[in-house]
Amino acid sequence: MIKAAGVIFICFLTGCQSVGSKIADLPSVGFDPVMSNKSESYTDGKVTFLIESSGTDVWLLAKNGTKEFIELSDLNLAGSRCTYSSRGKLLLTPGSVSLFTVPTVGLLGLCYDNTDQLMFINNAFTKISQKSSDGPTLPLLFSIRYEFPGSGETNTTLVTQSLSLAFLEQEQS
Repeated sequence: MIKAAGVIFICFLTGCQSVGSKIADLPSVGFDPVMSNKSESYTDGKVTFLIESSGTDVWLLAKNGTKEFIELSDLNLAGSRCTYSSRGKLLLTPGSVSLFTVPTVGLLGLCYDNTDQLMFINNAFTKISQKSSDGPTLPLLFSIRYEFPGSGETNTTLVTQSLSLAFLEQEQS
């Protein structure tokens, strides 16, 4: 009875691993996000991050709706085998929306094990979404840290999301 309870407890602990701890367990490949575009935004006091795709290109959309500068660090995009981790820090101006180029879907595919890579080979990629779709998907883990460097106290915030890479299922003939 005690052994069975111990096994169930271990299974419960390993199944409830957070996005941040999953990313921390993976080896990382460094990359430098490149700012593609920047525009002004209204200030609503919120900081928002979105990972978007078009074709095989992938972008980080970062909105700083505060009246302070924010400093971004530790941007991670992870598959099942490794993570792409940003080098250095990025500064966002108050009241702005910035668009950063991150590794493409093809490069992200290298961070998946051999079984998952067959999904990239056998199916056409469609989009990155926050919800699992009806067709075949693979998990994509995202995390980023930000802080307000101008404020007196250092308060770092970690944002994590579990996203899905969606694919079209090839019809068998």
